[in-house]
Amino acid sequence: MKTKTMPQDLEKFTQVKLLDGIISAMKKKKLSEASITAALPYIQTFARRINVSDDAAMLFSAFFDDLSDSRIRIKDLAYFYDCNQIKILTYWPAVEELMKFQYVSQFKDSDGDVFYSIPNEAIEAVRENRVYTPKDYKNLTLEQWIGDLSVLMEKKDRDRISYENFRTALLQLINENPHLIIASEMAKITDFEDMLVFAAMTNLYIQNHDEHIIKSDIEDVFEQRWQMRTHARLLESGTHPLQEAGLVDYSDSNGQTEIDAWKLSNTAKERFLVDIDTSGAVKEDKNIKNPDSITPKKLFFNPSVTKQVEQLETLLQSERFSVVQENLTKHGMRRGFACIFYGAPGTGKTESVLQLARKTGRGIMIVDVPNLRSKWVGDTEKNTKAIFERYRNSCKKAELAPILLFNEADAILCKRKEGAEDSVDKMENAMQNIILQEMETLDGIMIATTNLTGNLDTAFERRFLYKIEFPKPTPNESQHIWHSMLPEISEKEAYELAKQYSFSGGQIENIARKQIVNAVLSGDDKVKMDSILEACKTELFSSSNSRRIGFC
Repeated sequence: MKTKTMPQDLEKFTQVKLLDGIISAMKKKKLSEASITAALPYIQTFARRINVSDDAAMLFSAFFDDLSDSRIRIKDLAYFYDCNQIKILTYWPAVEELMKFQYVSQFKDSDGDVFYSIPNEAIEAVRENRVYTPKDYKNLTLEQWIGDLSVLMEKKDRDRISYENFRTALLQLINENPHLIIASEMAKITDFEDMLVFAAMTNLYIQNHDEHIIKSDIEDVFEQRWQMRTHARLLESGTHPLQEAGLVDYSDSNGQTEIDAWKLSNTAKERFLVDIDTSGAVKEDKNIKNPDSITPKKLFFNPSVTKQVEQLETLLQSERFSVVQENLTKHGMRRGFACIFYGAPGTGKTESVLQLARKTGRGIMIVDVPNLRSKWVGDTEKNTKAIFERYRNSCKKAELAPILLFNEADAILCKRKEGAEDSVDKMENAMQNIILQEMETLDGIMIATTNLTGNLDTAFERRFLYKIEFPKPTPNESQHIWHSMLPEISEKEAYELAKQYSFSGGQIENIARKQIVNAVLSGDDKVKMDSILEACKTELFSSSNSRRIGFC
């Protein structure tokens, strides 16, 4: 980049104000020499503040403009700069620099599509006008070490950290804490992939007391799925280095050994976890979302939906639920409760489940439906069975039976393929049959949410005791949603927006979030109607260009 004399007063600007200056100068002006020159004083000042190159500072502003989105794509940056994606790729070293210093994280979804996001820690550093420094893992207490291992594993499991950064952080966590027995012993495992498998199993044991670990539990910690397949074959044959070292055993169920499920051996627990009170460390089941962690939210529905949801809430209250189950048992009927919430996207189905859990004090075990599938023969069925086995174990440990939530379950609830010959169709049918069988013996609460309206398999339809449709809100309901999300606007303004735009509650929330982001960037907390209307137009554009992708 060319240098340019910088106004002296820019040194007094906060990082947010500098980013606002870059964004204002460059947005929709392409990556032209003129727009870069206009933004250069802000770019150079910001680059010095966070110790990155000018190009990296410039690219970071584009990511930051979309910070409310945790799934930023390269084409989003191209849209920001009003250029083609090839132009963005010419700045790829700057993106790699941002990832190296952890200002931006790269991750992939279940389909292999690549996305980017800014870590919350980096956002906070910018907001607080300080340099972001990646976490220091030196000289931790035992409690800190266990907590950081859990956070790292969760980030990698959810692809919120690049493999390179994950590897570096895990090695630092292990090698820079030789005063802790668990770290010093783990450092003796010389092969990194073996260390990774053992660290993942150790984390599952400490956090969940998990004695039944299958391939899908730990495959996401690897860079490539084939790496876990190699380790799984060795574990199944009993020839894995961790087994030969006496650190991992086969798991067992009802007294029978399972070669495709594993656990830490007693030797490993005695050697690695000698200074850890695992009974005390397991404070909660990590498979379960705690109801106390759910933010209260007021939802607005028509009278029919409100009545049905309130009835279900009453039923799920502890004393009432126990009485109902006892009566069902007396009459020889299934004790489990299966419910389906269906309707258009963004109409409050998932949020209703969360609020039901919060109000009834029940945890939620959320099933990531896409991750149930595997292209490897038999793995999809094993993953599906494992979900219900974990749910049964969670029910045994919990004071109140948690809710098993199959969220966005369109693909597994659609009509089964008759006479299926294709391997994918056979796999889909097998998965659906397992779920149908499990619903027959369910002794808890299962809720599925789906956008399906007319393609529900009749076998599933029969097994759902409660079926609640969530339609798009009417103008009156939308008015309440607008006003609850943006209390700064008047009732009249809220009603005008409700009449003009037929948005779902989820779309209205998107618009409200954008107003909060804009307020951070501009430093002006006042919500402006012209800004809301502009966001409405963008939301309309997004909706008109969206298309569903699925198996049904």
